[in-house]
Amino acid sequence: MGSIEYLMDGKIAIFNDHKYVRDDKTGYYLCHDTPGTGTRLHRDIWEHYNGAIPDGYSIHHKDHDKSNNEIDNLQIMENSAHSKLHQAELTDEQKRKQKENMKKALPYACKWHKSEEGREWHSKHALKQWENKEPISYICDNCGKEFQSTNSYSAHENKFCSNACKSAFRRKLGVDNEERTCEYCGKTFVVGKYIKTKYCGRSCAAKARWVARKAI
Repeated sequence: MGSIEYLMDGKIAIFNDHKYVRDDKTGYYLCHDTPGTGTRLHRDIWEHYNGAIPDGYSIHHKDHDKSNNEIDNLQIMENSAHSKLHQAELTDEQKRKQKENMKKALPYACKWHKSEEGREWHSKHALKQWENKEPISYICDNCGKEFQSTNSYSAHENKFCSNACKSAFRRKLGVDNEERTCEYCGKTFVVGKYIKTKYCGRSCAAKARWVARKAI
């Protein structure tokens, strides 16, 4: 059990008593022994040795030869990493055709995603992904404490253990600062854009209140 037998110059593959036929367009070997299904040989081989493939993962041919489906040539990869790897290998002409095909398919894809069936699929798929996702340990860029999150941060993203730390970090950097003109003395001052103050300091704020009371 577990060995692959090829027939008809590689057009047919037999694995675990199942017949797979090579799709000449994609190069993958497909099995249709069970009506309504179409499993791929390389995926079935990987699962035979390693168990079910987790959601969000693909099986990659290390030598890029889809006719070489031996287990030593198969590698599990996240879908995003797998797509980037193959995208980088496309020629300019292949990329052009891919863009054209995507442009043609986009209206139909958008229609399906907005349909009741599409929304239900997204809802179920999102729940499945979060249920199976393991938390990852990170170091907060503001307080330096270790925390865990199911979010996947890239090496270039800032990571925070809480919204309070995120806000504190942004205040330190001044990324939310803006210039305003004091409504009492007319001077320009810098303040966070989410702060509602109209005055450059407590003194001007107190004087403005005193003037307002006096005018009543």
